[in-house]
Amino acid sequence: MTQIRRFLHWIMTPHYGSNRLSRWARRHIEHRPLQELIGIPLIGLAFFGAIIMPQAQAGFMETQLSLYTPKTVINAGVSGLRFQWPLARFGISQFFSGTHPGMDLTDPAGTPIYPITDGTVIYAGTILSGYGRHVIVRHDDHLESLYAHMTRIDVKEGQKVTKTTELGEVGATGWATGNHLHLEVHVNGAAANPLEVLPELKKELR
Repeated sequence: MTQIRRFLHWIMTPHYGSNRLSRWARRHIEHRPLQELIGIPLIGLAFFGAIIMPQAQAGFMETQLSLYTPKTVINAGVSGLRFQWPLARFGISQFFSGTHPGMDLTDPAGTPIYPITDGTVIYAGTILSGYGRHVIVRHDDHLESLYAHMTRIDVKEGQKVTKTTELGEVGATGWATGNHLHLEVHVNGAAANPLEVLPELKKELR
């Protein structure tokens, strides 16, 4: 019994802004089409519903954000540059990689989301799987940005936006295991690492 308790404590302990179970689920489930998930055993869905979703609804991500402030919280501040981060202060639970074409920025549900730069909204809608409620903005120089898992969308397709326009709010819609913003940046149709496009980040140590 002691070993089981230790294992559960280890798997649910915050690790780089997200507990290990959530990170595993996000990497394996979050962006897969719904039809690919139909074959998942019912016991797996029951486990997902009993363990992962309750902790997400209970605000586990906000707790992680607080506990891991020295390691993950970023203070982006207000930038006079062309580009900006969509959140002023956030944690990072997952970075860009070959299997994850964006970055996951953690913040409490309801946190306002802003465009990385001026542009035009080319999509604002909801899908049941994957990105959930999300917005895509087209910018100059063959650049597009995507903002996913939003709890609310405040813009519509065809709308011109600036860096001060509120696109919507952070949430956990679609295949998300906690409140966060999944941000993608595309250049000429190819996913680019946001860290290579947006202003340099500095960790807030306290």
